[in-house]
Amino acid sequence: MTLLAFLAGLASAILHAGWNAATRQQPEPGNAFASVVIMAGVISVPPLLVWGFPNAQALAWMGVGAAFNVLTMRLIMATYRRTPFAIGYPMIRGTSPLGVAIIGFFLFHEELSALGVLGIASISSGVFLLALSSRIGGHVDPRGLVLAVCAGLSNACFVLADARGVRASGDVLQYGFLVSIVNAILLGLLLSAEKVDVAGLMRKSWRFALAAGAASTFSYFFILYAFTHGPIGPVAALRETSVFFGILLAATVLREPVGLLRWIAAGMAVGGTAMIRLS
Repeated sequence: MTLLAFLAGLASAILHAGWNAATRQQPEPGNAFASVVIMAGVISVPPLLVWGFPNAQALAWMGVGAAFNVLTMRLIMATYRRTPFAIGYPMIRGTSPLGVAIIGFFLFHEELSALGVLGIASISSGVFLLALSSRIGGHVDPRGLVLAVCAGLSNACFVLADARGVRASGDVLQYGFLVSIVNAILLGLLLSAEKVDVAGLMRKSWRFALAAGAASTFSYFFILYAFTHGPIGPVAALRETSVFFGILLAATVLREPVGLLRWIAAGMAVGGTAMIRLS
């Protein structure tokens, strides 16, 4: 993997962790998250009109990605109804890069070096360890874990479609702006179907959404750049290090307790990141 692709993947993870941590500090984190996604789409409209639209092949992949994105969101919602966030989220994020690597290898012949495979496995294992650290001392619905794995695999298909789409487009900005708009529309429709006042939500939190939405957009552009200049599996695994940057932010900024298992998990992610860089 080139140095620029590696740094772009890490930059994406850091920004992703940052804006997600910021949403957790809001009075209503769920609504804050939704406002960020929608605002990212709103601010993408003017530049898209300047840069233009991706080609037909990229649009086809975007359609596939949008379908898997909606499926992923529904599976995540079902997961969280049965499984605590602290367990469900790491399970989903840990499954995704493994799914990307396996599906990408068999369907798209994405080659992986031995170090790349070890790096992906180390990062995913660290994420799974986070789920284990949250499960200790409590009961977990097995059906929730199955849903989490399904959500991770669906997200892997979304990532692969995204990577193929931006490669077909040849233009990170064109593709990224349009996907941000499509995601905003899909989430807005989903919220409206659940009787959420989307307009009122945006009026209430537009200042926060504007700043976090910009960070979210840059995070997405960085990962798209990495997809066009590096192997999809290792790049996807790098993105999941955002979970561990989130731990660091939780410990230093949010002052949340972080146990020994979580620090071990973070160490596994660091080791995996180093292996991916050397691959």
